[in-house]
Amino acid sequence: MAFSISQLFSKEAKSVLGVDIGSSSIKVVQLRRDKGRVVLETYGAIALGPYAGLEIGRATALGADKLGEALKDVLREANVTTQDAAVAIPYASSLVSILKLPLSVQKQLATVVPIEARKYIPVPINEVLLDWFVVSDTKKTSPEGKLEVLLVAIHNDTIAKFRTIAATAQLQTSFFEIEIFSAVRAALDRGLAPVAVADFGAGTTKFYVVERGLIRESHIINHGAQDLTLAAGRALNLTVMQAEERKRKFGLTGPSEVADLKKSLELSISPLIAELARTIAAWEQRNNQSLSGLVLTGGGATLKGLKELMQGKINAEIRMADPFGKTAAPAFLEKILKEAGPEFAVAVGLALRRLQELG
Repeated sequence: MAFSISQLFSKEAKSVLGVDIGSSSIKVVQLRRDKGRVVLETYGAIALGPYAGLEIGRATALGADKLGEALKDVLREANVTTQDAAVAIPYASSLVSILKLPLSVQKQLATVVPIEARKYIPVPINEVLLDWFVVSDTKKTSPEGKLEVLLVAIHNDTIAKFRTIAATAQLQTSFFEIEIFSAVRAALDRGLAPVAVADFGAGTTKFYVVERGLIRESHIINHGAQDLTLAAGRALNLTVMQAEERKRKFGLTGPSEVADLKKSLELSISPLIAELARTIAAWEQRNNQSLSGLVLTGGGATLKGLKELMQGKINAEIRMADPFGKTAAPAFLEKILKEAGPEFAVAVGLALRRLQELG
């Protein structure tokens, strides 16, 4: 899937690229700033299943060489014209945690954080890229009177792999960012009230709570969009490709002729929705406050009828991520971009950050 609209705009400003390498597909989004607007120039996605000898929609575990090949292909298909790129690191390849430290160590964080990090990181500290940010208001502090520090760690081998992938595609990488931070930037507006995000990937679903733009809690649920396809294939005696095609075409809203498909999909996704509902209720009870909503991102969130099904089972306002809503694009693309938006949240978020850096 690719669409180029760069020819509709003048070439005044520098273009930037967001690259989201997931388990089942690679998504790219090229943006630039033009007279104060963020302009969408082109976007594209390519399925990774065929590069692993699998069907479209399947999660893969490809090496850097195959991923580099796929990235080159989608850049060509989407008519990408810039080499200035920002690349997402999968959440599963990182560690994100909140450290609660005594206020007395505030001036010694450079020494204290790496020591504390050893309790959370199962490998030697010199094998990871470590970063941290103070997330609590030092005037108010946390209820326990602690200093809250967001710890972020990525294994050096992961960084090296993604550098190799980008270099294979002849991209100049300005930064790497853990995918959930990119998705938050693109999918949420700046607000004070806490909001939950569910990112439906092919192999897993990521859940996190964001407050004042900061990740307060996050974890992975081992259930993703490909599980629905595989279950439908088994139940309806279809090939994986046939099940994936029908899932994408009809989803949970198909006519009576595909009632069996709808039933299979509902049965498969119900445990995931139930777990999300429990997680939200537990967070609200633990923190004695309500979430302002649940935002759906990721390719799996584009399943037709998913939002409506979830709204009937989860006690929170559910809305779809609309990252392209933060960009300028031709009016005739509005419906397409709104529907595709959740899948491209990470790539849009990366490109938005790069534009901010360029000023």
